[in-house]
Amino acid sequence: MVPIVTIDGPSGSGKGTIAKALALRLNWNYLDSGLLYRCFAFLHNQDIDNISEAFSRIEHKYDYESEDILFDGNNITSIIRGKEITVLSSQLSQKSDVREQLIQIQKQYRKLPGLVAEGRDMSSKLFPDSKVKIYLTADLSERVNRRANQLRNDGQKVNISELKNEIELRDGRDLKRQNSPLVQTEDSILIDNTSKTIVETIEFIEELVNERYR
Repeated sequence: MVPIVTIDGPSGSGKGTIAKALALRLNWNYLDSGLLYRCFAFLHNQDIDNISEAFSRIEHKYDYESEDILFDGNNITSIIRGKEITVLSSQLSQKSDVREQLIQIQKQYRKLPGLVAEGRDMSSKLFPDSKVKIYLTADLSERVNRRANQLRNDGQKVNISELKNEIELRDGRDLKRQNSPLVQTEDSILIDNTSKTIVETIEFIEELVNERYR
C-alpha cells in the first residue's frame, strides 16, 4: 500500500507550502492539485485539442526555496500564477467533465515511497483511504497577506482589496459547488496555522505519519 498524506484547505491556508516541504522532507511524491487545474486552464487557453496528453509536456521543478513550471521547456510560472489563469482555473474547476479528466491524472501520482497530496477534495474524493488527513486553515486576513506576498514574489502588482474579494469569492465557490466541494471530513485533523510556523505545522504532521504508517 502506498502511504498518503492529504492536505485540504481554502486558498492561502499554506497547504501548498506545507505539502511541498513535507514531501521533500519525507522524500515522497508531491501532488499540487491546484497547480494541475492552473495548468489545465493554461492549456485550455492554448487551444490544444487533447489537453490530457499535453500534460506530459509540462514539467514541475521545485525545492524548498523555489518552484518553476515549464511547458515545452519554456518557463510559464508567472503566467500560471497570474490573475487570468487563477480566475479561469477556478471557473473550469466547477465543470464536472474537467474534474473527471483531472481526477485520472491526479491518481497517477499515487506511487511509492508515498504521496503528499494537497488541494480541496483530496481527503473526501481523491484519496479517502488516507490515514493522515489534514484540514488546514487560517484567518482570512492572514490568507490574503500570504497570497499577496506570493504574487509580489512573482513580480506582480497587488491590490489588497481586490485580492481579498477574489479569495472570498473563491471560498464561496469552493464551499458551495455541487461537485466535490471543499469540506473537512469527519476523520480530518483541523490545523489553524494563523500563528503557527511552517516548521511547527510540518513537524506535527510528520509525527502523525510516523504514528500511522511506520
